[in-house]
Amino acid sequence: MDTKALEPPVSLAELQALAARIARQDQGAPRLSARAQTVLKALLASPERVGLSTISQLAEQHAVNPSSLTRLSRALGFSGFKTFQALFREDLSGATYYSTRAERLLDFGETPTLRPGGAQRALWEQEMANLSAAVEGLDDAMLERAAAGLATARRVQVIGLRASFGAAHYLAYYLDYLRDDVHLIAGEAGVGVERALTLDSDDLVVGIAFRPETRTSVDYCRLAVEQGARLVALTNHPRSQLAGLTDCRLVAPAEGPFFFNPMSSLFLLVELLLSRVAVRLGEHAVASIRRREALIARLGVE
Repeated sequence: MDTKALEPPVSLAELQALAARIARQDQGAPRLSARAQTVLKALLASPERVGLSTISQLAEQHAVNPSSLTRLSRALGFSGFKTFQALFREDLSGATYYSTRAERLLDFGETPTLRPGGAQRALWEQEMANLSAAVEGLDDAMLERAAAGLATARRVQVIGLRASFGAAHYLAYYLDYLRDDVHLIAGEAGVGVERALTLDSDDLVVGIAFRPETRTSVDYCRLAVEQGARLVALTNHPRSQLAGLTDCRLVAPAEGPFFFNPMSSLFLLVELLLSRVAVRLGEHAVASIRRREALIARLGVE
């Protein structure tokens, strides 16, 4: 086929649609080998990884030669791998991130389905894989360093907006049981970046952001670092914008056939952090919990 006549896709959604046409062998669609189609399908299944990895890293992950990825890109109408990758990078911060992901899963029939016997296992199996990957890839020294900061900082602020707010609230709520001066930064409460202006080197901020990263969270953490505060990043990619702001980062893998970001591994990391902090604070943590429980009992809070 004369690939020069092929107009390349201008968005990840168009690339996804082209891949579906190739799989169906529609008339006018490029003809790819079975191996090339498998690689293309795998790349579309992990857009974050494609957007943030080098061609060599991707080639190693998919057991192909880098030149194979260049040939694949050209077969799809691109001038080379860089223009192919540009679609994925643009999608990382695009407003259509979730709809593109959902459409891809539907087009390739990768959404969870009921298997014979009535057991729906696809999401469970992938979440178990995410949890295993989180533990296997965990740097224990990094976890200990983050826990030490949470235990000893003068003040701790936790920020995670939109989809990450649940984990941020969970961490801040239970950390407040263990120690004083814990603050949840919540945009809906009218709290803006001005809260970061009082921070200094005695303070620590925990930033939580999954791709597509919320700009407000990243901007807040950037300002906190500029003020001298320490930053612990919880993210689903080691090369995310948030991770780039600090050398203390914990990665929660979030792969799987789900329209949105799987969160099980993120909550596992939060629980590990809380456990380490509790152990570090020891009797002080127990006394703090008892004071909180006594207040709850006195006020009749249920």
